[in-house]
Amino acid sequence: MANTIGFGQAAVNNTIDYGQGAIDNTINWGKSQTLSPSGETNITGTGGTPPFSNTKSILLDGVDDYVDCGDNDNLSFGNGTTDSPFSISTWVKMTDATRFRIVFKADNTTGNNEYGFFCDASDRINFILYDSKLSVSRGRYYNVGLISYQGQWINLVATYDGQGGTNAQNGIKIYLNGTQVDNVDVSTGTYTAMQNGGAPLEIGKFLTNFSSGLIDETAIFNAELSQSDVTAIYGGGNPSSLSSYSSLVSWWRCGDGDTAPILTDNKGSNDGTMTNFTTFSTDVPT
Repeated sequence: MANTIGFGQAAVNNTIDYGQGAIDNTINWGKSQTLSPSGETNITGTGGTPPFSNTKSILLDGVDDYVDCGDNDNLSFGNGTTDSPFSISTWVKMTDATRFRIVFKADNTTGNNEYGFFCDASDRINFILYDSKLSVSRGRYYNVGLISYQGQWINLVATYDGQGGTNAQNGIKIYLNGTQVDNVDVSTGTYTAMQNGGAPLEIGKFLTNFSSGLIDETAIFNAELSQSDVTAIYGGGNPSSLSSYSSLVSWWRCGDGDTAPILTDNKGSNDGTMTNFTTFSTDVPT
């Protein structure tokens, strides 16, 4: 710049300065800095969201271990008259496929249910909706044995379109590792809609039946997930973040970011409580 003598920062317009340069024919010594420095602009900020990393899961002993996520109306998808769409996604590694209870919303005393996602005694994967009349249900199952999947991580997704009535069973889909597999309808009585009772949502348990194996990255959505959603969630066998799904209601990471005995709900307020166990496993789907 012309006609300038500067000590420290160069001056502007015929200025002699010591410290920061002044403006318009003034002499300054140590004027307070007013210019924004270049380079780092977030020195003390909180930083961005850390990248997704899956390093932990929950290990259930098949005897009495389970997770209690409580009862909240946003985990109920019927009112006895009409149903709403919803979906469940989880990763499991079964030790015993003949009694693996994934997610149940059921009363622990009477067994009165809203819905259940589970493996039965014939090692078939079921997704069942229970009518407010209690003895009536709609559902589908995968009529192929799951014992061959014991000891390996698999992704299971159940979806429901919320149509209710006689259409309910046709609105149910079950996916195994990204592929739709439901092939048998299950129905009893004349179904209208799920009840909305006081049943807690439990992971790994129904009444006195407890899961044996590992569970990870379990989530509830208030929409029917599409095939493309399910494919993305499976990700070729590698879990990824679910935070981008606008329909996500609750998401339990099952260890990552959790402090036992609480499994944090990473979307809503339905934190889970680890019951009869407090440790995490480092065995995860990869």
